[in-house]
Amino acid sequence: MCFRQIYSNIKFKCWHREDDENVELVNRVSLHDDPLQADRILSGPSSAGTEGLRARFKLTYNIQLPSEHTYLGKLERVESSELFEPGSVHRIPINGHHSIVYPGETIPLILTNNLLEFDGHSESALIGLVFWEHPHKKRIFGVVCQVCEKNIRESSIVLKTLARQRFELVPQTDGALTRSVQREGRAQYYAEVKILPEVLLADPLTTFCVTNVARINNLSRNRLLAAQSSVWPKFVYDQYGSNEVLFKVRRFLEFLRIESVPTADPVMLSFWLARNIPLSETDRKELFFSNSVLSRMLLVNNILDYTCAFCCKKCDRRIANYADMFAMSKQGVSSSYCNPSGFVHETLTVYRTVVRTVRTSTKPSTDFSWFPGYSWQIAICNACNNHVGWKFIATRRGYKPKKFYGLCGKSIRVASDRRLEDNELPRETGSNKARTLTSTANI
Repeated sequence: MCFRQIYSNIKFKCWHREDDENVELVNRVSLHDDPLQADRILSGPSSAGTEGLRARFKLTYNIQLPSEHTYLGKLERVESSELFEPGSVHRIPINGHHSIVYPGETIPLILTNNLLEFDGHSESALIGLVFWEHPHKKRIFGVVCQVCEKNIRESSIVLKTLARQRFELVPQTDGALTRSVQREGRAQYYAEVKILPEVLLADPLTTFCVTNVARINNLSRNRLLAAQSSVWPKFVYDQYGSNEVLFKVRRFLEFLRIESVPTADPVMLSFWLARNIPLSETDRKELFFSNSVLSRMLLVNNILDYTCAFCCKKCDRRIANYADMFAMSKQGVSSSYCNPSGFVHETLTVYRTVVRTVRTSTKPSTDFSWFPGYSWQIAICNACNNHVGWKFIATRRGYKPKKFYGLCGKSIRVASDRRLEDNELPRETGSNKARTLTSTANI
């Protein structure tokens, strides 16, 4: 497991002296010194080691608050609509978006055009976010967003939306992808979109199982018995199953202390992992464009074998470490927030940054704070003065952590750091070897 890497070769505690409290993020144990203790820490939810890890994190903040986006002001609820059938074509208003958005993500929007009421032919409670900057095989894709709340103002419309279904733009008879309508001197755009399917394949071994075995075919012994009735050995089927990745996901969630995850829905789980695991731009596209849930999970399975570092995209200086990620929102470690100008920032939360790599350039402010009860300051890279995110400081007594950082997805690059090979897993008398990867990728 790659998460063993997080704890290997490190043995220290992180102190926030200026907060006037000792915040022990993780008691990282060297696998060379005590591999058995590391196994206990990284074992399942019921283990004593995991409970000890939980106790070392001090998070008293209500992670429900950021997902409500109260900084947008008072909004009116909008009645929801049903999901579209896969393959169906609909005309909806569209708006360009600079990054890929996955179904299940909450996206706040501040638009200058009243897109939802320009004519009577589109779905009034839906808007499409189109990824013009991320074409795939000369086709343009996007995601249908359900408007949950809105507030129409004099010069703008404020929306809180929920991404629901992927789509592809359908060309018109003249080849155009969009149509525009002039309203009060402004051009408003809509398009025909085709809803993409979500293909969920059953475990291939179920075809070799009798009814009572098929119900519990996730057990290793029963899968082995089923594989003996097939052409290929069990390890071949395991490479195309989700059991291994679900095991890694469980450890990943325990590491981040995240509980509100759609683990019962494989489709939504695959998208949730795509949002919360640091990915390269190529991997982000591959996860989005794939119609197969299994393909997404297999890609996630491979990515979870690596640890990462977060580097400044401009100068490549390491800003934060993979082990310092944590969930400050119920959405996970990565969420989207909107600034007063309407630009949506993908923000990854970390407890701290590497010493002397980041400094703040503004005074603390609570205006438009994405995290109620925290002030914010712009954080810039010490080496190149590139904007890399924000520093948040608690303004209310009892909030912990008293400070943390939000890294901006547009300014941070993810560098694959290490991988642990299967035959290098720590043993009672063995050592934990690691192979440094030279490949790097962008968020």
